Amino acid sequence: MAALQDDGRIGECAIFISRSLHFAWGRGNPAWDAAPEPEPTTASALVDEIGRRSVTQAQFVQPDPAGEIELPGGQRFTPSPAPTKWAHVRVVFDYNDAAGETVREVGLFFDTQVDPALPAGQRYFTPAQLINPGRLKVLERLPNKLIREAGVRQTFEYILPF
Repeated sequence: MAALQDDGRIGECAIFISRSLHFAWGRGNPAWDAAPEPEPTTASALVDEIGRRSVTQAQFVQPDPAGEIELPGGQRFTPSPAPTKWAHVRVVFDYNDAAGETVREVGLFFDTQVDPALPAGQRYFTPAQLINPGRLKVLERLPNKLIREAGVRQTFEYILPF
């Protein structure tokens, strides 16, 4: 049987990091509040997307027991100047992004295309401002819905293995 090689995984990670990356949030289904549904592996969109923001940071990382990037399970990573098979993706939403909205799911998209007529430097986009939503790489349904408050700068981080 053939085995995937680390060299190829590193290359895939490098290609991914170089793409147009956007982090989206959606209202989801209010029925999930009582009975959360597991994330499907066949989704290509969020349920009732609110908007999306250009990723703040995408970088190579490597496992490091003393690393400053910590996952909920306790595994730690540190940034790597050399390409690796792990990507750290971080997004920081602005205070007013989706203020007052109820968020039940989030997702990381690549190859999103936004309307070229939008102002240069715009980083938050509504679904109507997209020419092509791109492809959904990661989908997470939040165990507890999130009510967006204008006084909070919401941050999400993921380590993606390749």
